[in-house]
Amino acid sequence: MDTPMGKSTVGEMLPLFIIIGILLLFIIFCIKMIRVTSKTSKKQKKQLNELKNAGMTVHAALNHINGLPIAENILCEIFSYPDKFEFKSGSMHFNLQKSKITDMTIKTDTEIQQQYVSSIGGAVGGAVLFGPIGAMIGGRAKSKKTRTVHSYLIITYMNDSEVKYIGFDVTNSLNIAYKFIKEFKETNTAITSVDL
Repeated sequence: MDTPMGKSTVGEMLPLFIIIGILLLFIIFCIKMIRVTSKTSKKQKKQLNELKNAGMTVHAALNHINGLPIAENILCEIFSYPDKFEFKSGSMHFNLQKSKITDMTIKTDTEIQQQYVSSIGGAVGGAVLFGPIGAMIGGRAKSKKTRTVHSYLIITYMNDSEVKYIGFDVTNSLNIAYKFIKEFKETNTAITSVDL
């Protein structure tokens, strides 16, 4: 009689042992992830400190909208140095000399759309001010039924006597975007005249 009762007790306890085993595995997994995240965080902090020692003043990771030869909405790291901006996305790496920058501004899709609503069309009018970035944003803003306002950091620069633009979505990163603009205004060495 002891044997059948012992078997039924083990049988009843089996689900509890399975649950305890799963919980232990989950706890071990969480501890391992915390260690990996901590190591990665320390490594990133060390790399940022090295970049700061090399002269980097502002750093951000923003979604690219247009202007660089990478896809739209791809996360792009921006590093600001006294003389240039570095843009990195995956294995792609681009430099923009600050002496070529003529303007940096933050505009919302609503502002771009409102500025050009009386022109031929939002996309066409947006292209007049901010090139392909303005066309994309102006066209989007007009076609939306529900309104979520997005903010964009737009960098205007000269390249071989041609005005070009680079845009990033800064809707959730306005503070860092304003740091870029503040730095630009304080150290502006932009081209002030262009031969036509």
